[in-house]
Amino acid sequence: MAHPKKKWGQNFLRNRGALGRIVEAIGAPPDELLLEIGPGEGVLTEKLAELPNELEAIEIDPDLAKQLRIRFGERINLREEDAVDAALPTRPFRAVGNLPYNVGTPILRRVIADPHCRRAVFMLQKEVADRVVAKPGSDPYGYLTLYVAMFATARIVMTLDPRSFYPPPKVRSAVVVLDPIPPAYESDRDTLLDLISHSFRMRRKKLVNNLAGWRGATRDDIEQAMIAAHIDTGVRAETLALADFDHLTRNVIQLTLATPHGT
Repeated sequence: MAHPKKKWGQNFLRNRGALGRIVEAIGAPPDELLLEIGPGEGVLTEKLAELPNELEAIEIDPDLAKQLRIRFGERINLREEDAVDAALPTRPFRAVGNLPYNVGTPILRRVIADPHCRRAVFMLQKEVADRVVAKPGSDPYGYLTLYVAMFATARIVMTLDPRSFYPPPKVRSAVVVLDPIPPAYESDRDTLLDLISHSFRMRRKKLVNNLAGWRGATRDDIEQAMIAAHIDTGVRAETLALADFDHLTRNVIQLTLATPHGT
């Protein structure tokens, strides 16, 4: 049994019954690469290695990496790196992993934004999973929800209590399946993400107040852009869908480009 290290947020999966559902959720055709992020003790790795797919794994812990090499040998291509910035495969792949709570979000974001990703099946903190699949107007809905929506559809397939892990975390976990989709927006991606980020800067403030000054736009510009996008000028960001933000972004950019105060 490996000794979990707090600095890497290690909580090892002990619920064997969950493994089959995770593997089933991956649903990879034989020619697609499997990328396991954070294999840890190799509980899930053992099941993945039984599949006909080529298996690659990224493990940051050198002690665990050593054990994995002894256990699996050439059955997996093991990379001792940090998944937060490790190079992702340059061919179609499906990612899977029990992501550490402290870096789960940045890993998820970079994986689903990668053009070679065909599906991601991630174990996350339940609170984060709820944000990923949230609907407009709900409390968990926010920047992460919309970021994910720009790249993928998301659904929760399973929730696990703390007893499913060692050591038991203080919160529940959930397995989320993310399927990449073609862009469903017309704005420049980075510009749209920047506007969404500013929209949630002060969550309880009205949208127009959060966006006033964004890229040189005045409050009047924002209100005009909202009206043109058929958005009530008194709303908060949490009520709007991705399509609303897309329309609003294009309107604001048009207005700021057409006026002297635009930058």
